Amino acid sequence: MSREKVREYALATGHTDGRYTAEEGDVLAPPGFAACFTVTRGGAGMWADTELGAHWNLVHGSQEYSYHRPVRVGDLLRCTPHINDIVDRGRMELLTLQVDCVDAATGEPVVTSRGTLIFFHQEP
Repeated sequence: MSREKVREYALATGHTDGRYTAEEGDVLAPPGFAACFTVTRGGAGMWADTELGAHWNLVHGSQEYSYHRPVRVGDLLRCTPHINDIVDRGRMELLTLQVDCVDAATGEPVVTSRGTLIFFHQEP
C-alpha cells in the first residue's frame, strides 16, 4: 500500500485524521480503502473464468469486509478470489464472490471481502 494512494483516498473520503494522512510513520488505510484492491481483484478472477459465462447484465447486490488487522502503508498483500456460491433464481443468478487478502510475507490474514453480484439472464 503506498502512502500517496492511502492519503489520496483518505482525503477524498473525508478521513482527515492523522492516522490516515501522516507524511511519515505508521499510517493506516481507512476501512473503505480495501475496495480499491479487492473489487478489481475479485472481478478479474470472475471475468477470467470463461466457463462461468459472466456478462455485463448485472447489478452489485451486496459487499462486506472482515478485517483481521488494519491495512497499513507498506503492506504487500496477496489477494486470492474465490467463487463461494452460485444460486439460480429463475430469471437471475446470484454469485457470491470472496477475496481473501493475506500479508505476502507472513501469510497472516488481513482482510476478507465478500460480495454478491446479481446476473440477469440474457434473452436469447
